[in-house]
Amino acid sequence: MNITPPIYKRLARKYFHRRTAPGAAPGTLVSDKSKHPTTMRTMTYGSGQLVEQKIEQLDQLPKPHDGQVVWLDITGLADAPIIEAIGKTYSLHPLALEDVLHVHQRAKVDEYGNVLFVVARMLYDDRPLDSEQVSLFLAKNMVITFQEDPGDCFDIVRERIRQGGRICARGPDYLVYALIDAIIDAYFPRLESLGTDLDDIDAQITASRGRHSLSRLHEIRRILIFLRKLLWQHRDALNVLVRQENELIAPDTHVYLRDCLDHVVQLLDVAETDRDSCIGLQELALAEIGQRTNDVMRVLTLITTVFMPLTLIAGIYGMNFDPNSSPLNMPELRWFFGYPFALSLMSILAVIMLGFFWARGWFHR
Repeated sequence: MNITPPIYKRLARKYFHRRTAPGAAPGTLVSDKSKHPTTMRTMTYGSGQLVEQKIEQLDQLPKPHDGQVVWLDITGLADAPIIEAIGKTYSLHPLALEDVLHVHQRAKVDEYGNVLFVVARMLYDDRPLDSEQVSLFLAKNMVITFQEDPGDCFDIVRERIRQGGRICARGPDYLVYALIDAIIDAYFPRLESLGTDLDDIDAQITASRGRHSLSRLHEIRRILIFLRKLLWQHRDALNVLVRQENELIAPDTHVYLRDCLDHVVQLLDVAETDRDSCIGLQELALAEIGQRTNDVMRVLTLITTVFMPLTLIAGIYGMNFDPNSSPLNMPELRWFFGYPFALSLMSILAVIMLGFFWARGWFHR
């Protein structure tokens, strides 16, 4: 991703707006009608079988059974009644459903009885300073995900399920891990792209071609601060999943969650390093601009200094005193070589001063 000035308009922060009125009862569900309409699809796998289905009616919602894993994937949060009905069908806590609709939640983990509620932040491809909230519910033999908009980074997980990989032999806790891991892994290309941009800017500044790099550095720094904030939230949430004992998460799944946490720590290190590099490049760019300004000022100062005595001589001989009135009034004006004398004097002074500046090394700095 090349962060160039035309992208600046897409760098505006997204400010959340809480739709419930102050003092409203906890668990009140109010949806944003401007959001994508709610659609549902399921993947049910286990015992060597896989069933994919698009849900058109609420009575088509599957019931989880032992030996199977049901993944109910819900896209679009415009229909609060449908989301409320899903919550009643699968006994999802109203407070968790309220957090699903209020998409400004930070990455976190909450436990509601026999249901584990996880919030993660998924990056958009075209909005560098925005992220999509993905809400995951982990229950016995079932995983429910809520997304704001169509399009996600879960296609690789769906393909692994279709191919009957290791994920099909494990429980719903492993599916939750796979989904979170897909979200976290999507941060790597973004940070790698920003790192490439910083390397390019470094080369431009070093080659004294970084005049227009400050605005790009500012944009990249804003994106890095945004990513760093999201990664810290995911680090806290994964720490809870790794350290918290819960019957819904098998002990061997903790190993994979720790690996996902390690990825977050790696991303944080990269984000911190890139942010420090960004600050250093900003200082280098400012120093380069200051150096170029000093070079220009030195040249102008040398030119001015050389012409000061020349201007003095021209000013003296430009005073219109009449030599006929007094023998002291510029007798040089009557000399046959008076004009060449003045030009020669000016030239000699200019050469002497340029030689002095050269000897002092002012032309080499």
